[in-house]
Amino acid sequence: MAKRNTSSHSGKRSLFSFFPIPRFLTMPFVGIDISDNSIKFVELKHTEDGNVLSRFGREVVPAGVIEKGNILEPEKLVQILKSMKQKYKLDFVRVSLPEEKVYLFQMQVPDTANEKEIRGILEFKLEEHVPISSKESIFDYEFIDESEDKETIGVSVAVYPKTVIEQYAYAFRKAHITPLSFETEAQAVERAVVRNGDRGTYMIIDFGKTRTGLSIVSNSMLALTSTIEINGQSITDVIVKHFSVSEEEADRIKSENGLVKNEGSKEFATAMTKVIDTLNDEIKKYVDYWHSRPNTSGKKVEKIEKIILCGGSANIAGLPEYMLGGLKIPTEIANVWINAFSIEDVVPEMNRFQSLAYATAIGLALRQ
Repeated sequence: MAKRNTSSHSGKRSLFSFFPIPRFLTMPFVGIDISDNSIKFVELKHTEDGNVLSRFGREVVPAGVIEKGNILEPEKLVQILKSMKQKYKLDFVRVSLPEEKVYLFQMQVPDTANEKEIRGILEFKLEEHVPISSKESIFDYEFIDESEDKETIGVSVAVYPKTVIEQYAYAFRKAHITPLSFETEAQAVERAVVRNGDRGTYMIIDFGKTRTGLSIVSNSMLALTSTIEINGQSITDVIVKHFSVSEEEADRIKSENGLVKNEGSKEFATAMTKVIDTLNDEIKKYVDYWHSRPNTSGKKVEKIEKIILCGGSANIAGLPEYMLGGLKIPTEIANVWINAFSIEDVVPEMNRFQSLAYATAIGLALRQ
């Protein structure tokens, strides 16, 4: 059997894309990003001149409905989705699953194995790599073309507890919305912020309101993902307290002043930078871990070339420069439209700061 083609995003499979709904796969759909505090969606329209942003939106999820990816109030989530279906005319969607619940591992399989054989091998080896049994889980895989051994090929495996999939599938089914696929947040973000065909090694930091997602992409494959409890709300709280302003005004101060113009007392500047220093410390642990581990062929992995920042809290003025100073790795703000269209040719209705919060939904909308 010839080597599988793993050279581009277009050849990738979406996690759990084997759901039996092929007749719907060409229907218009939106990408839906569900988090603990909001549901965001994006729809791209394909035209003769390329993609354009068709529509986007955000609905608030009340506290307590979802916590760390667990749906605690399923009927309340159903009602939110029903309201969105009616308001935005949603029918077909591609959905992100919570990063906190996924397990990733990589291994080698025989190059001659077909899909059924590969799934059998992975199912047999599953419990060696993740703390749940094969009966309690759903998994999918992608090929990694990194092995020099002509008899084997690497696979990257993503595993979710079956109960998590059932929770989210139930909510959409009850809301009469059809999911075309489920996949990890990190997979979707990578599709949005790493240029198609780029086989470099990058760390992606999704700096959100309630938590920070961290992932490493190498060879166009998701190789590592984790969640850090440090979040953008901590910085917002510091600004609200110091300036006695609303959260909306605090967000403006973050984006315009941030770490560049620390207006106010020394205590305020220290409180601002303390959050980012703590985030840098956590990131460095993963950088060191990555640089010390071997790949599936037993060789050292490629070093992280740069850090890409996205998420609703990534728009803090001076953040890339400050992180570079602490981590000594080139750091930049993501262009979430890099695979959708050229912002020189198309001006989306969503501004740059907004777009950073929609990276996951944009990546889902880009799914072929």
